[in-house]
Amino acid sequence: MSIAQVKRTAVQKTARTGVQILTYQYHFDASSDTVSCPDTAHRLIDYYPVDTLIAEITGAAPDARFTPSDYVFERTGWQSWDAGWELFEGETVPKYKTFPIPQWKNYIDVPGTVPTKDNELGQFLIYLRWGDTYLVLAATSDHTPPVQYRLNRRERTIATEVYANGKTWTHDELTTEITCFIAEGYFQLKDTIRELFRTDRFDTLNFLGKRPGGWESWYNHYNTIDEKLILEDLESLGRTDNLIRLMYSDKGQPVVFQIDDGWQQGTGQWEIRRDRFPEGLAPVTEKIRGKGYIPGLWIAPFIFDMRTDFIQKHQDWILRDTKGKPVVAGFNPSWGAAFGKNQPAYPYSYFVLDLSRDDVLDHIDHVITRAINEWGFRYLKLDFLFAGMLNGQFANKGAAYQWYERAVARITSHTTADNGDPVAFLGCGMPFESSYRYFPLSRIGTDTKEHWDSPDMKFLNWVGRPSAYVSMKDTLGHAFWNESIFLNDPDVVFLRKDNCSLTDSEKELLALVNFLFGGQIMHSDDPAKAVSEEEISLTKKILSLYQVLENEEFGNISIESDIYYIFSRSRNYVGVINLSEADYTAATPDLCSAAKLENSEISPVCGNVTPLDAADGVIWVVPPHSIFVGKVQ
Repeated sequence: MSIAQVKRTAVQKTARTGVQILTYQYHFDASSDTVSCPDTAHRLIDYYPVDTLIAEITGAAPDARFTPSDYVFERTGWQSWDAGWELFEGETVPKYKTFPIPQWKNYIDVPGTVPTKDNELGQFLIYLRWGDTYLVLAATSDHTPPVQYRLNRRERTIATEVYANGKTWTHDELTTEITCFIAEGYFQLKDTIRELFRTDRFDTLNFLGKRPGGWESWYNHYNTIDEKLILEDLESLGRTDNLIRLMYSDKGQPVVFQIDDGWQQGTGQWEIRRDRFPEGLAPVTEKIRGKGYIPGLWIAPFIFDMRTDFIQKHQDWILRDTKGKPVVAGFNPSWGAAFGKNQPAYPYSYFVLDLSRDDVLDHIDHVITRAINEWGFRYLKLDFLFAGMLNGQFANKGAAYQWYERAVARITSHTTADNGDPVAFLGCGMPFESSYRYFPLSRIGTDTKEHWDSPDMKFLNWVGRPSAYVSMKDTLGHAFWNESIFLNDPDVVFLRKDNCSLTDSEKELLALVNFLFGGQIMHSDDPAKAVSEEEISLTKKILSLYQVLENEEFGNISIESDIYYIFSRSRNYVGVINLSEADYTAATPDLCSAAKLENSEISPVCGNVTPLDAADGVIWVVPPHSIFVGKVQ
């Protein structure tokens, strides 16, 4: 397998945004083959010197904008919980310490990736950024294998490969399409991407309202839920001064009420736990609809706990490796049996179904249709989807991406219930490139947390850890996707006092990052407890900020690690997000420059900032873990 087996053609056009778009198509060339056989490793399809690529896009040698070596690299990440933020020169994704929990490695790397020295990995859509100039490479073809890029900063090269292990190619078959362009400024970047990716996919979400939102059970109760608890939360949601009632219900906007993990008999055994929901789930959804809400349910359709009766009856449905052992999908003490003589792999592991089997697909389809048509759910959060992209000895051969796409296409074909009601899906823990066509509403970062960070997981350098800090890094890194590739789900906001260590400043920061750079607002606090003067006051403060900023579209640019300048498309607002551990000092001229404004006066809208007089304008001291937004006068 070599680059010689791929033919490249190029087409150039001008986008409506005015940028030059260069599209490379790569077709398999079997003329040198003597035997056709499946790919056994990632297939290299091209190797771009960065300067040559710039010249091919612009028709001229790179100018001074592109000469510095200290450009920023946006890597995207291969699935929701991979690192999705920009990397400055000298930065790399922290190397995960696999020794205690090797299973989590599956969350980070494209399966089958072989690390190479001096390479930084990116997937799907990447860019190199010099100041406010972006060189973008995006995989834009349908039904082709996922793309991975290897950036070598020292040599200024980008190698492109596809994850097609198990794929047998035919002559002249399209292997992938890579679209390249250069954008000046954040909004030209976002608008050009919106032109490249079909945004009418978002029409299926119209019934959720302009900005979907609601309540979910996970980040307060986690998996210890039952019918009594859920119905108490349902009753309280419309009674107390909580965020969702004030932001959505009181304004006549649709509200999702989602039941998360804990309702099922076991992971993979998607039967109702009658000790927790003795009347089943249909009576619960009837009560949810009776309150005027949209019933939502969490399911992880591709994975299973080895201890379930379900999998003991379907041993032939397990995806196995070349040695016949079950393919490990990840680690979760709640889902995986402890290590022992009957444990087939690592302790506390969960595993993946063989999606190439028609009977497995029929089973998953039955789970989904029953949730929709028998139980009455209209919003399904499908989690841990990346597991469907793991490679193994498929019963029907082929490549993982082919079986994954077949599965999600069938699942998401259920756009309406039997009674005609619309249905929406939220993709989570999913491979971005193979999922965006099917899950227009998707989680674009790691899980958040009611704490700033997770020290133990941070020590392991696990970038997929649940963490308010890491979640915001991902949300800011993927902000330019919102309403262009996905309707970004940034996870929940926290306003509660109980069971939450976030400060009010951190809660305000998280609430505004999600609002300004995401497309959905979800809440998980106990609505029955939203009665204290302190919580109501914070809730109303956040809502007043939402009201002021609701018609503004914001962009951001990272100035250094954990420091972001933010600005609205209208140029009415500028500001700073400080995720760091120290004060950050921002000068008014620099903030105005980021928004492409002449130096102007700024009046604070939010943020506990300290203004200092300077010769050329005010300097703003922004505290750690906070956001500052200013109105341009």
